[in-house]
Amino acid sequence: MWAMRDKGATDARRQGQREIMDRLAGKIVERRLATPAILFLESIKPLSFLGNQALIFFQPIVQSIVNFKSYDEIAGILEDRENLEYLLTKIEALEGAQSALAREEKARRRLEKRSPKTLKDGGDE
Repeated sequence: MWAMRDKGATDARRQGQREIMDRLAGKIVERRLATPAILFLESIKPLSFLGNQALIFFQPIVQSIVNFKSYDEIAGILEDRENLEYLLTKIEALEGAQSALAREEKARRRLEKRSPKTLKDGGDE
């Protein structure tokens, strides 16, 4: 009656999903869309299973138009709310790291502006 799940296959599937979510989070942060993405993901989190079912329903239509290699993986990701939570935390972590690098770069530029400039001709004053 109940399907027996192989733990190794489940772990491998979850690892594949995490890799997809890591790439997606990286692209979102790279394009500076972290805030809208977080807002969107937080708002659809209660409806994630419904989104999964919609993807499964429209799969034949979508794949007849465009061939996505990871379409089934994306549908599987939406099936579990923990995956959305992982994606949210990954986006937030990457955004935080990018913001810290931007602050350090800004501080470095500010220090370079304030530091005395060396003489180009090498003379003493």
